[in-house]
Parts: sequence; C-alpha cells; structure tokens
Amino acid sequence: MQTLYFRSNKKEYCHITDDTVFIINSKEVTRIPLENELGEEWGIVSILNYLLFAFLFVYTAVSVTHYGINFFKHPLNYGALFLLFISFTRIKEGFLSSSTPAIQRSSIKSVYLKTPKFSFPRLIIYFDGPEGRMLRRTIPVLNKKEALPVLQEAGLVKG
Repeated sequence: MQTLYFRSNKKEYCHITDDTVFIINSKEVTRIPLENELGEEWGIVSILNYLLFAFLFVYTAVSVTHYGINFFKHPLNYGALFLLFISFTRIKEGFLSSSTPAIQRSSIKSVYLKTPKFSFPRLIIYFDGPEGRMLRRTIPVLNKKEALPVLQEAGLVKG
C-alpha cells in the first residue's frame, strides 16, 4: 500500500491514504489500525486527572469553609485554585478530543497546522466522531518542513 507519511514524533509516523489518516510506529504499513483501537495510557492519564481534580476540589471546599473570608490570605490557596482550574481544563479537553489512531477522511471536517512560538508544531484534525459529536485529534509534528509538503500533496492543508 502506497501512503504519504511524515514523522509525528521520534517513534511514530502519520500516514495518509486516499481514505484514511492513521498513526503507526513504522514507515512501512503492515496494517491499518482500527478507529477504536486505543492504548491504556490514555485511560490512566484521565483517571489521574479526575483524582487530582477531586482532591483539589475537596481541599478548596474545606479551606473555604474553614478559613471563610481569610481564605485568600494564604498563598497556598492561590496555587490550589490555579491547579484546580488547570485540571478542570484538562478534563474538559479530554471530553472534546480523541486519541483514535485512525480517522476516515470522509469524516474530516477541517484540518489546521498550528505553529506556536514556544512549542512544537501540531496538526489539529476536526472530525465527526461517534453519535454525531464533533471531535478533535491533535497530532504532534516533529518537523514542519517535512510535514507541510505531505499535507499539501494529500490535500488536507492548503499552501
């Protein structure tokens, strides 16, 4: 099978065919992964996010009831509020994003190649998920100069 590909990180490659965009750990395509084939590490990270959020929420609730108006006089509480906000944001992002290794090109709505100033470039694919939900898959890009011509040739990103 002939595919266009680029490196997404040091161990994985993003392959693009006429009908599928998928991520595997080799240049040679031996098989195309299933859409619902997920790794266990995403479940572990989600559980840790939930536990951190629950712990920080309970800590904040107990601190507010204990200190009352003096809650904001203790600097530790500002850190707890900040971490509570970050963990809430991570949980929200987890519900809106997907870690699927394969996306059918017919379900893709839009594709963006983002290049932040202080981070690595990433490919963001918005697609129709199960039950009609709009999901997003973020794919890190190791080298933008390698990925951009591949994405343009595949017709996913316009020049």
